[in-house]
Amino acid sequence: MTAPATMPPLPDGYTLNRFDTLDSTNAEALRAGTPPGAVYISRRQTSGRGRQGRDWQSPDGNLYATICTQLSANRNPAQVAFVAGLAVLDAISELAPGAEFSLKWPNDILAGGRKISGMLIEAGDAGYAVGIGINIVSSPPDDEVRFPAANLQDFAGQSPDPEVLLVALCRHFESWHRRWSDDGFEPLRAVWLASAHRIGDTIAASTGVDRIEGRFQGLDADGALVLEDAGGVVHVVTAGDVFFPGAD
Repeated sequence: MTAPATMPPLPDGYTLNRFDTLDSTNAEALRAGTPPGAVYISRRQTSGRGRQGRDWQSPDGNLYATICTQLSANRNPAQVAFVAGLAVLDAISELAPGAEFSLKWPNDILAGGRKISGMLIEAGDAGYAVGIGINIVSSPPDDEVRFPAANLQDFAGQSPDPEVLLVALCRHFESWHRRWSDDGFEPLRAVWLASAHRIGDTIAASTGVDRIEGRFQGLDADGALVLEDAGGVVHVVTAGDVFFPGAD
């Protein structure tokens, strides 16, 4: 892969590893032992993966990357998803001014209510592999995915080079990670909620065992989803998928 001539540098401590084709960037990061600061990007993936073992379609032109990171002491590993989600939101907002993006729990980014980015976070030998996929120029059709998808080009009117987008992503990831390490989760929680999709509305959470429908009240202090059902019972969901009644 050839780097863009105007590509700015990654933040200090980050090292870029480029590939034309990989099975998945997360798999490569895990094979390498998840060295902190290592960043893996590939033009295409032959076995891209999403959460819960789902396939992630990986044609040319989109971003497929993994950032390897360590946790500060006494930090909840599940909150890495919020670090990454806010980093993606800031990066695509910076490169697509005027477009409106929002966040869907636990770690998706939406454009016009459709999924434009997702991630898969896995523990490795030396830290965590934070795999991030962003649809830049293409997205799968609705009949091939569980949640309708979109791409950045359709909403922004431009298609930034994946590596240029990656540099912005790493810069914002480093900033949010530092803030999380220094100040804890609450500042991230507040910013995340300010961009949350359909907060205050009725949504549904599928946990794999149950489907809970209720008013989206927010996040608890650890980042779990808080729903209040029609009977007034408050449910705290720590893992699962969110859907919107009438749209799924």
